[in-house]
Amino acid sequence: MKKIILSFFLIVGFAVISFSQDIIVKTDGSTIKCEILEVDISTIKYKRNDNPGGPAYFIEKTEIAEIIYENGSRDVFNMEIPGNINNKSMDVSENRKGYIAITLGPAFPMGDFANHDIMDPKAGLANTGFQFNLVNFGYRFSKNIGIAGLWNGTAHTVEFIDEATWSHGYFLGGLLITFPSKKVDFDIRLLGGYMNATLKIPTINAEAKGTAFGFDIGGVVRAHLSQKTSFVLSLDYAGGKPTLSSNIGMDFTQSIENITLAVGIAFRLK
Repeated sequence: MKKIILSFFLIVGFAVISFSQDIIVKTDGSTIKCEILEVDISTIKYKRNDNPGGPAYFIEKTEIAEIIYENGSRDVFNMEIPGNINNKSMDVSENRKGYIAITLGPAFPMGDFANHDIMDPKAGLANTGFQFNLVNFGYRFSKNIGIAGLWNGTAHTVEFIDEATWSHGYFLGGLLITFPSKKVDFDIRLLGGYMNATLKIPTINAEAKGTAFGFDIGGVVRAHLSQKTSFVLSLDYAGGKPTLSSNIGMDFTQSIENITLAVGIAFRLK
């Protein structure tokens, strides 16, 4: 019985050793299954798996895209390799954890802000406006979780009042939930922070300003154009309820809510 057990473990051990391997991925896309013996400043020393009793070989680091070790860890050297290589290590999303984007698009007022009943004191009388996101930022610390930030400005004309405009902006930060893939990343962001709003009515030389806590709940789709750029499409629901003080002695609180649809370009961060 002892001999049978010993033989079993020897066979299993031999099988594990046989299937355990390091993999050198070369810049031309070819691979070498081997045992890494030594990593020097400019060269890698290894033994081939198909000839474990043979000589040791050397390869220049400039010829290597990356090394995938037996335990799953990796050393990346040169990732500029052909785009048609079918290898998981070529997934550019693994090496790009963040982005910073510039986006713009229409802003559709919601709720009281979109109310055009001039007799209703809660009505914002806002028409469809335009939003410009100067900073649209995200960075993941793990596969699916990270932080996000948003700095933007939005402007609307006002129904029934000539030359009157609403303008408001956000400076927000919060949670990023992301689902990365090779070609497209999907993001959900939950943000909170500073909001400011201004109502200007030039015909009577009136201006009202206020601040409040602002929020944003949004979704982002990022289609990767290259290792460094992505096309961005976002849909957000944002708002706040600032109390505004005017230069003509009228103070009031206005609920401001928008749904925005924006497109732009993102620069991908490592």
